[in-house]
Amino acid sequence: MRGGSGLLGLAALAVAGGLGPGQAAAESLSDALKDAFLLSPELAAQRANVKIQSERAVQAAAQGRPQVAGNLDASAQISDIDDFGRFGEDVIYPTTVALSLFQPLYTGGQVENATEAAEKRITAQEAVLVSVEQQALLAAVTAYMDIRRDIDLVAISVNNVDVLGELLDASEERFAVGEVTRTDVEQARARLAAARGLLAAQRGALQASREAFLRAVGRYPGELAPPPPLPDLPDSKEHAIQLALRKDPLVLAALVERDAAGSDVRSAIGRLLPQVSLQAQVQRSDARGDSLPPTERGVVGVNVTLPFYSGGANYAAIREAQAAVEGRAADITAARRDAMQAVGVAWANLDVARASIAAGVLEVRAAELAFEGVREEAKVGARTTLDVLQTEQDLLDARGDLVAARRDEYVAAFELLAAMGLLTVDHLGLEVETGRVAASYYARVKDRNFGYDETDDTVWTERWHP
Repeated sequence: MRGGSGLLGLAALAVAGGLGPGQAAAESLSDALKDAFLLSPELAAQRANVKIQSERAVQAAAQGRPQVAGNLDASAQISDIDDFGRFGEDVIYPTTVALSLFQPLYTGGQVENATEAAEKRITAQEAVLVSVEQQALLAAVTAYMDIRRDIDLVAISVNNVDVLGELLDASEERFAVGEVTRTDVEQARARLAAARGLLAAQRGALQASREAFLRAVGRYPGELAPPPPLPDLPDSKEHAIQLALRKDPLVLAALVERDAAGSDVRSAIGRLLPQVSLQAQVQRSDARGDSLPPTERGVVGVNVTLPFYSGGANYAAIREAQAAVEGRAADITAARRDAMQAVGVAWANLDVARASIAAGVLEVRAAELAFEGVREEAKVGARTTLDVLQTEQDLLDARGDLVAARRDEYVAAFELLAAMGLLTVDHLGLEVETGRVAASYYARVKDRNFGYDETDDTVWTERWHP
């Protein structure tokens, strides 16, 4: 394994980042990741989706439970009308009160398979939740490192402006004594103006990165501590791909959706089988104003339905479910290819960044020596002002490229973690409530046959409309 120690140990990022006494209050990457996890609106929305699917499973199971309903029927009947169309006094008020019970005894497996499919989709939604979690954490890492990069680039540009200002002053002094021409002075002035423009652009980029941090984390950043060492990573791309195929949450979700689609097929087949149910009813009828006494009756029976012909609808439903299975099987292949591609891209980005860092360190060292040498040579007239400006620009570019490469390496490492399905708060060791909702929420509502949570949306308003 290449990289830092353990599975990152982000709980101690402030220490791992090498903060000095003056940086004790600096915000660590761990802080940003925790807030990104807790404040992500996308995660909140997906947690709600897990709850929605849990309730759908409850609704599927409810189709096999007793259904009890009451009914009240009241009316007025006038039977005495004279020749002039006037009502007489013979008015009766028939009233019927009934209580019915319906209990499915056999549904051809429709209830069991529909419930099984719905429960599997809870697991699929939980896997999607992990994917959303990874996206939120990766966005936070990217925003954090973008700000770190932009701060360094601004510092480099500030230093560049100072150096070019000194070069302009020196050129003007040498012009005053006739050692250089006006062209040398104007070249230095133009380069200084360009450097100031670049500094303004980089400060704007830093502010844009701060806004991206706000979007990813939910707040603006404070002073950011240096990031911790890179996490442990596989030694080969092949190993990383193997992990991705086993742990990528979207691959797992696709596999579960395929299984759920198979349950849908079996549920559809159940429509072709006999349907058996128990039905019972008690009823009381009373015609007030009539001389007849109230009547009471009770009925208990078993109903058997044999679906001989449905116009082809039942068989079409089965074929539709089978087509859905084919689609979900194709989704598995697509998810696996996406996972492999994500690993390959992240691995390539990591290799490029590491090669760029190795080359960049040498380039910066050489550019620093070249700049110092050319500047000293220019003082004795062996080099022109343009030579000094060019070597200074080479040094600026080398330093900027090195800063960007270090940022790219760090982000690529976390992209690789995400591609393997390992960029989670559990794997990173973040001390935060994970909010896993599938098992806990479904366990709470699975047998909750009455009641709901009161919110502002459940306040009843009296709108008497049909």
